[in-house]
Amino acid sequence: MSRIWTLRLGLVLLAAAFASTAFGNAYAQQPIKIGYLSSLSGPFAPWGILVRDGMKLAVSEVNAAGGAAGRPLELVERDDRNNPSEAVTALQYLIEREHVVAAGGIISSDVGLAVSREAEAQKVPLFLTMSGSDAILTKQSRYTFRTCLPAAPMNMGYIAGLIQENKYTRVGAIIADYAWGHAIGDAIGASVKSLPGVKLQVEVAPVSERDFTPYLRKLQELNPELLIATGHPPGSVTIARQAVELGMGGQTIGPWFPTEFTVERGGEAVFGRFIDYSCAAFGTPEYESLAAKFHSASNHVLDINGISGYAIVKILAQTITEKKSTDPKVIADAVRAGRFVIPGYGWPISYTEWGEMKEAAPILYTYEKGSPPGGVNPGANWRTKVVFRSKPVQPYVPAK
Repeated sequence: MSRIWTLRLGLVLLAAAFASTAFGNAYAQQPIKIGYLSSLSGPFAPWGILVRDGMKLAVSEVNAAGGAAGRPLELVERDDRNNPSEAVTALQYLIEREHVVAAGGIISSDVGLAVSREAEAQKVPLFLTMSGSDAILTKQSRYTFRTCLPAAPMNMGYIAGLIQENKYTRVGAIIADYAWGHAIGDAIGASVKSLPGVKLQVEVAPVSERDFTPYLRKLQELNPELLIATGHPPGSVTIARQAVELGMGGQTIGPWFPTEFTVERGGEAVFGRFIDYSCAAFGTPEYESLAAKFHSASNHVLDINGISGYAIVKILAQTITEKKSTDPKVIADAVRAGRFVIPGYGWPISYTEWGEMKEAAPILYTYEKGSPPGGVNPGANWRTKVVFRSKPVQPYVPAK
């Protein structure tokens, strides 16, 4: 071989080596895309905006610490408009055009039911924030995971515990005429109606209803000690306020409504009267530290929605880093087999084979007047107060 040929070959190999190194470095810098798919408009926008803010905070923290497996994260946002068909189209876009490794933040159960079927078909992990209908997960689900809100029957387990602890004997409920509302209605029938000595009355209202006085008047004769508004998320605070206006003296329990909006919409009626439940560990040093960062970044209070979004990104970042893979199947398998402890979260996150939370131990809280601690909500004159901590609830097993 001539010296000239040898020199040319060497230059070619050297160029190839440089090209390979350059490609490797470029790939290492390519962002890992995570999809935000939730409501930025419509009746569930207050929930969806906070989920997005929680995801953004987690992305910024992960990137500041060097990324996931050495690569930065990028959040790609899509508004589901609280419409199942639009949400499915948005998920398809995120997967097929943006090449997200996972998506999350779903609020509505109707949307969750449609989108989960698409995620299972596409084999891409999907994380639910609310979407508590027990019809969403099946025994064959392998890519859909709940965060924060367990399946509807699990919710009634700890509400039944609250009823028993406080010795309530008269319980009313207003549910919305859609998937989540009917799931809660069925769960109320199974868990509350069977409690000894408890009288129960359930009323059904349209999901778009704003005036609940006709439904509350039907409940006045019962005079419920506890009014369950969990099955009507958009109307829960209005239900509480209008119940007070009608002179009803019991407490109202809501559906994981955003904390700030509860106080803004409910006013004086919420203090000591409105109970809600949380996957955020209100009152703990870990929660207060994270809440201060969240408020500084978003100017909002860190509630269940924000911490759900934060947890989704942290789970994905931890999984990608540990497995050194962005393959959606590898991620889904690792999430299903993993156990994730998120500072400020109410319980460790681990999953059944079909994506239900195994260790959910919801927290019930009310509102009281007074300054919140630290940077949780600077300048506010109200704070949350925990009133009940549930033991871990039994994971719901789908019928099929």
